[in-house]
Amino acid sequence: GGGGGGGGGMRPSSQVASSLVALADRNTALISQLVRTEDGADRLVGGAAPSPRPWLRIALMSVGRSSGAEYLLHALRALLQTHPARVSDPLRSSIEIVVVNNHAPPEAHSVLLRAKQLYGGRVVFVEKEAAAARACRATPKVKGDVAKEPVFRQTCDLVGGLEALLAMPPADHVLLMEDDWLVCPSALLALQYLLDKAYAYDEDWLALRVSYGFNGVVVRGGADLRSLRRHLESHPWRRPPDHLLFEWFSGERPDTKAYAAGRSYRVFRHNLFYHIGALSTLNQPKTRFTPGCYSLMYDWLLPAEVFDEKACPHDDVWPCTEAARAGAPLFSAPDGGAAGSPPRLGGAPA
Repeated sequence: GGGGGGGGGMRPSSQVASSLVALADRNTALISQLVRTEDGADRLVGGAAPSPRPWLRIALMSVGRSSGAEYLLHALRALLQTHPARVSDPLRSSIEIVVVNNHAPPEAHSVLLRAKQLYGGRVVFVEKEAAAARACRATPKVKGDVAKEPVFRQTCDLVGGLEALLAMPPADHVLLMEDDWLVCPSALLALQYLLDKAYAYDEDWLALRVSYGFNGVVVRGGADLRSLRRHLESHPWRRPPDHLLFEWFSGERPDTKAYAAGRSYRVFRHNLFYHIGALSTLNQPKTRFTPGCYSLMYDWLLPAEVFDEKACPHDDVWPCTEAARAGAPLFSAPDGGAAGSPPRLGGAPA
């Protein structure tokens, strides 16, 4: 089963509205500092500072491929097409896109260097904390550990990447991405909807899953991101990183149970990313089914991560035990459906 139901009531809509107004005001103030470049990207002139605390930081972990595959360019192009183009859009300055260079040596990642040339005005580029990755690689392998060398290295690179994110100014939420996934059309709007609904169900949620593997998971910045980094660093040989991620937010192990206690993880009904990578460190078969955009979240996941249609047949978030209290998800007529009666949210008082 999923994480616990979690306490807390619905986030007041007035607070959400006030936040959006403040974001719009900040965007309006930046209009005069923008120019249009040849690649069609809006760039800040004169080193203007972005929003001091992003509502969402999208973090793409990237490594170069021996084949020279330009996955990162495709992933960034899809993100920037989905990212609001209008500077007056409240989501424009509240979403920050960060690429973390996990390649060794970093200067050998030629596709990332090309990405910096193309998108340096709208994307932040940082390098993994190499010292953190090296410290992780010093972890000895013990009996029962199943991760092979490439998977072990990937986990330690993720530790270095997360450490680089922790060195940045904090963000409210962090969306973890791998660089060979394309964000689906309008997915950022769907993500905004999911976040608002997750807060309505459990204000202290620990993780939100909207795609597969170590891609498409939202966590909070700060303490939660630091806790996840520590868990990966402690067990790089034991399991693949996406399995370690599940251990962390589900609290299924003794060393993660206390941190996850009383906090839920949620799974969105719809997959928000499309996989384009041809090779995997986990040696997945090339003929494996690739879930489409907005398809049901059921494949490529551990059993307790799939969306449970039987438990939540009329909802788009699982678990959904708080739906009646939160007044979601259905929009229905009052009991009896009398003509002319005002509709109400399902589960809300008449």
